[in-house]
Amino acid sequence: MKVLLVAPPIMDDLFWDKPQAIAMDAVRECPPYGVYLLQAVLRQAQHEAIVADLIADGSDQIEPYLKDLQDCGLVGIAATSMSWPTAVSVIIQLRKLRPDVPIVLGGIHPTMFDYYILNTYQVDYIVRGEGEIAIQALCAALERGDGVENVPNLSWRDRSGQVVRNPIGPKLSKTALGDFPLPDFSSLPMKLYKGLSIESSRGCAFDCSFCSTSYRKTWRGMPAEVFVDRLQQMMPQAERTQLDMIHVIDDEFTMNPKRTLEITEIFRKRSLTPTLVFDSRATDLLHEGLIASIAPYTGQFLVGAECGYDEGLLKIGKGTTTQILEDAARMLHKHGLSGQADFSFVIGLPWETAKEVRQTCAFAAHLFATYGVRILLQWYCQIPGSRLWEADRDAGLVNEAMYNNYGFFRDLYLFRAGVKLSPKEIWQISGLVTSLQTMSRLQYPDRTMVEYGHPEPIALFYPEEVMTRHPDGLASLREVAMPEKTLQPIRLDPVSSRAISTERPLRHIGA
Repeated sequence: MKVLLVAPPIMDDLFWDKPQAIAMDAVRECPPYGVYLLQAVLRQAQHEAIVADLIADGSDQIEPYLKDLQDCGLVGIAATSMSWPTAVSVIIQLRKLRPDVPIVLGGIHPTMFDYYILNTYQVDYIVRGEGEIAIQALCAALERGDGVENVPNLSWRDRSGQVVRNPIGPKLSKTALGDFPLPDFSSLPMKLYKGLSIESSRGCAFDCSFCSTSYRKTWRGMPAEVFVDRLQQMMPQAERTQLDMIHVIDDEFTMNPKRTLEITEIFRKRSLTPTLVFDSRATDLLHEGLIASIAPYTGQFLVGAECGYDEGLLKIGKGTTTQILEDAARMLHKHGLSGQADFSFVIGLPWETAKEVRQTCAFAAHLFATYGVRILLQWYCQIPGSRLWEADRDAGLVNEAMYNNYGFFRDLYLFRAGVKLSPKEIWQISGLVTSLQTMSRLQYPDRTMVEYGHPEPIALFYPEEVMTRHPDGLASLREVAMPEKTLQPIRLDPVSSRAISTERPLRHIGA
């Protein structure tokens, strides 16, 4: 069977006549691993699999793949919540170009909302969770003309229109993760992506309240030697990228410090010198010998710091403290690795007041000023899949229908349903962070140390011009109704014009 696999980018259409890629997909950090992995899996099963990498194209248009679309027997689309509006655009286009072709969706967003999507959009199947086994079973069933009742993880509609959820198959073992063929990146356009992508583990042992990861409280790391074998096989293709780096796309690459040490020891014995980008936990970095062992192979890594006060870290369920975060930053500085470290913080969590946000900003400023780690300050965003989002859904504040259109992340209602600070307080926080950025440039003139984006909904609907209270509105109507009360000219204070970015903060890859 011929299968067309589509990777839609994160896009927005606010300032352009057509959608444009934004955030990580605008800079093309690395190719979409899951789609290319499924391509390799299907090819191994003797299917013809074509990837429509719309992230590489920087487009939502599927028509350039019309030739492959015309004779394929199945179209697969992978989507996160952030890329879901683009996936919707692709679905609409597909139904105009090939009304008859079966469409299967995968990824975290369709996994969460299979019932809603199957009843709202013209798609046929949704794979919930891991897709490597399910996609092969679905293709085999369609080729034979059989029913799909036995395809694991599959949601579908029967002839009466009722949505059926097949049972979830067993989770892939850590050994099985390493048994699949590697994605083939040899046909990627030269120097388009910053780096390649690879997986060494799946899931996270924690369940942070704001996080939308798929496999929480369940971490599976493939054996160290198996991962290094796969990495070594991929390394020659890294020359096709801008920075010759490989992104380990795990939720937490260093979740098992002992395994990380084994990996770096194999690197040393084989004289391998990969440049890796990965995510880590502060607690892992304090494991004896870990920082020193990983340093020679580190291009950049991100530490999910999240909060600058212990009560917030406890509410998140992070399993760390501000002292642990500072100890990790100190150790990175000691080993000369702080320049490659981004500490990411979330501000405006639902329980936070301006006081807690200022605490986090102050702690973040202390870390970059003292230890030279770089800082990402990101406003809390109502993304489906977290415990916080689910609580708001239960309260009737949010639901899945709010994420179908471009720009949901700048929707004022969604933003204020999560962030409880007033617009005035948010502007004050932005002023504080702007001061931190100015201070950082004095200390580090050649590096961007503090990444921050003022919330788009506040910039759009609460610009500084309306935040400065003057006698207008009803007062203006009263003035024209009773002019005898206004005998002298009134001079109004000018509005300060600040150049402030609303771009979402990105990790400093290659910076």
